[in-house]
Amino acid sequence: MKHYLITLFIMLLLSGALVSCATSEERAAQQAETALAVEKALADRHYRIIIQRMNPRRSSMVSLSYGYSLEVKGDTLVSYLPYYGRAFNVPYGGGKGLNFTERIRSYQSWRLKKGGTHVELVVKNDEDTYLYMLDVFDNGRALLELQMQEREGISYDGDVDLSKKKDAEE
Repeated sequence: MKHYLITLFIMLLLSGALVSCATSEERAAQQAETALAVEKALADRHYRIIIQRMNPRRSSMVSLSYGYSLEVKGDTLVSYLPYYGRAFNVPYGGGKGLNFTERIRSYQSWRLKKGGTHVELVVKNDEDTYLYMLDVFDNGRALLELQMQEREGISYDGDVDLSKKKDAEE
């Protein structure tokens, strides 16, 4: 009986080890698929960042639950972002803020050593000139630093929206 229990215990350990190996292989495959989808979206210049948190300079982080986003569609930027901070020279009533669609004037990107891509793009409208500095990591996380001439800088973080890419492939 004792020999039977030892054999049963060893079998359970081995089956648990096999299940964890399969799970880690699936996880690695999922991570590779996500990294490939992120890289392709950035290379095509068609991606959307769902913004989850706002980090104003003079205040603490704010979690966002509404559908704020930053979208690049070829040579066009769709910015739908909240803003909280100091404004130096803006139109009466606040103007457009960070909610606009404009042509991208400059777009540069390069790979980061830590596994991701850094994107810098410049947009100008009738209110201000904007420098969007975006770090997109292979796991789909994104950090956005925004500098403007007429407003204090602000940063955001969120995730690359890969749902459209997956739906289009199926």
